[in-house]
Amino acid sequence: MDQEVLREIAAAWRSANNIVVFTGAGMSTESGLPDFRSKQGLWKDRPETLATLAALKAKPDEFYFFYQWRIARLWEVQPNPGHLALAELAQAGFVTKLVTQNVDGLHQRAGSQGVAELHGTLRTVSCIKCGSQYDSRQMLPHNDTWEEDYKAGRYRHGSECYCPRCQGQLRPDVVLFGESLPDTAWNEAVRWSRKADFFVVIGSSLVVSPANYLPQLAVEQGAKLLIINSDSTPLDDAAAWVIREKAGEVLTGIKELILRM
Repeated sequence: MDQEVLREIAAAWRSANNIVVFTGAGMSTESGLPDFRSKQGLWKDRPETLATLAALKAKPDEFYFFYQWRIARLWEVQPNPGHLALAELAQAGFVTKLVTQNVDGLHQRAGSQGVAELHGTLRTVSCIKCGSQYDSRQMLPHNDTWEEDYKAGRYRHGSECYCPRCQGQLRPDVVLFGESLPDTAWNEAVRWSRKADFFVVIGSSLVVSPANYLPQLAVEQGAKLLIINSDSTPLDDAAAWVIREKAGEVLTGIKELILRM
């Protein structure tokens, strides 16, 4: 990493008044969280067709295994140095608002508060019938062979997929395909993006709408833009800085510089 560039970024970050951080899937890969799309061969259907209410009704075994697998992987990993650096910066007053496309809850587990989760969360599940909410581990199978059973064609979803209170079906508290983003999180993200004078994108390709509108909105309002992502994005040319290195290392370096200034 170019230390001179990091010092320049740290100085601009530290002097800003409204710092908005926007994170995508690349933020969590350093925690070892697998991308469910990379497991294409495991699913009998495309993930995009499984993540729907129609799939829950028509193919409940496929729907529930898909989300049980993702929930199980989620609780196996820990926040990485990037998550921890952002939480520490927020506690020191150097992150005004954290907005994420991720559903893993790793920001909150690292200590960040008031996170705007644009796509919901896999940390909890809710009953479609009565609305009762539970820790998502409530929806994990009780036996140890469920993944092998699925591969062998023996898997069937069980009582863990039904509400203990009313026996209604449980669903993950994520935004499924065909559903709108949660109004509160989206409106909050838009409001803070408009006010931002320093906007940081981490681990997002900025191709998923409407979330990719947020950094564009911030730039239009005059914010400085920092992009930390392994691949190019449509907003690279609008950014003051673009860094193609691991987010954890970059954020740790920036954090240490900011807190020393």
